[in-house]
Amino acid sequence: MKFGLHYSLGVGTNPTIDDYIRVAQQAEALGYRTVWLGDHIVIPEQIVAPYPYTKDGTVGFARNSPWPDPFVLLAAIGVATRTILLGTSVVIVPYRNPLQVAKAVATVDLASHGRYQFGVGIGWLKEEFDALGEQFSERAARTREYLQVMKALWSGETATFQGQYFSFPTLHTNPLPVQKPHPPIIFGGESMPALKRIADLGDGWQPGPIPVDVFRSRLGQLQTLMAERGRAMSELSISMIGNTRDLQQNREKIAALEELGVSEMLLFMMGPTVDDTLKEMEEAARTLMP
Repeated sequence: MKFGLHYSLGVGTNPTIDDYIRVAQQAEALGYRTVWLGDHIVIPEQIVAPYPYTKDGTVGFARNSPWPDPFVLLAAIGVATRTILLGTSVVIVPYRNPLQVAKAVATVDLASHGRYQFGVGIGWLKEEFDALGEQFSERAARTREYLQVMKALWSGETATFQGQYFSFPTLHTNPLPVQKPHPPIIFGGESMPALKRIADLGDGWQPGPIPVDVFRSRLGQLQTLMAERGRAMSELSISMIGNTRDLQQNREKIAALEELGVSEMLLFMMGPTVDDTLKEMEEAARTLMP
C-alpha cells in the first residue's frame, strides 16, 4: 500500500506559501507518493447544502478556512519538489470555463514535469454555485461535457468541438500536457452516477472515507459498469481518503482495502497548525508505511 496526503485543512487559517511547500517537501522526504489539495472559490456564510462526509451533513471545515487556487499553488509546489505526485481532490469542474481549466491543467503538468493528477468532481455546495452564477442542477451534465472539451483540447495543437454548452471552430492550444494523452482524470464520489462517470471518462477513482463493506459494494457496481463499456479494471487506479488514527487502530482495514484493489491511502490532515500536520505525517510514516 502506498500513502499520500490531503492537507488543504492541515495548514491553519493563515498559511503562507512556504507552509504549503514545507509540507510537500517533507512528504517527499518521508516517502509519501502524493500530495493533494482541494478546491473552493468562495465559501458562503450560510450553508444549507448537506456536506457528504459528515454523519449529520454539517460542513466539516471552518468558513474561514483558506482555499488558494489549486492550480497556481500546485504549480509552485511542483517547482519546489522533484518526485512526489501532485493532485487536486477535487477540482469542481462546472465552476470554471473548460478552456481555461484545460490550459491550467497543462501548465501545472508543465511546471511539475508531468507529475500532476487531475482529480475532479461535480460539486455539492449549492450556495457556492449560486454565488458563482452557475447552475447547480446542470453540474453533472456540464462536468461530462467540460471534460470532453478538455480532452479535445489536449488531443493536439488544434481542436474543434460541438456540444450543448460549448462549441468552437478550430482553435490552437499550447502548451499541451507533458503526460500523454493527458494527466490522469481521477473522479471522487461513490454514488451510481459518479461510478458511471468513472466508467465513461475516468482513469482513476478516489472514494471518500467510507466503510470497507460499502466500498466493496460500490466496487462491484463499478466493475459491472466497466465491463459493460468494454473496459478492464486495470485501467483504473484506486486511492481512498482515510484517517491516520483510524488506520493505526484498524490495521486490518489497510490489508482488506489493498486486497480489494486500493493501491493508495490518502491521509486527510486536519491539524490546527502546519507543525501539527508535520508531526502527524512523521508519525504516520513511522507507523503505517512499509
